[in-house]
Amino acid sequence: MLIKTLNRTIEVLDNLISLTKEDIKNIKEAKHEKVFSNTQQKEKLANEFYNLKNEIDIILSSRNVPIDKLFSKEEEELFNIFKTKLFEFNSLHKRFSKLALSVANFYNTLINKIHQGETVNYNEKFSSSHLQIKA
Repeated sequence: MLIKTLNRTIEVLDNLISLTKEDIKNIKEAKHEKVFSNTQQKEKLANEFYNLKNEIDIILSSRNVPIDKLFSKEEEELFNIFKTKLFEFNSLHKRFSKLALSVANFYNTLINKIHQGETVNYNEKFSSSHLQIKA
């Protein structure tokens, strides 16, 4: 049971890693619609990961053995892969978050300079320009 759950968790992490790498590439190329289109899929994968992680916790906590006998050899190898993938995803997600925040700050600063501190409604065109902001 644990082996199956770990394998599925690794698959989910691989998908999250792949989508995050794609998002990093797309945000650098200003392909924001592609970044937005991945959001729903990433949320679904994140929820699945959360459920699988809870399943792993339940399986491990139900084992009444000393910690050095908690895993079989195969389970230990998969758990190490899981940890490595989780660390990779965490690093990539931090990188993506920093890029997304930088882009958002850039656009907000630009809009504030154009409109000299006016309140900006991101859903409407500006009356004094031909700019339209899309969030």
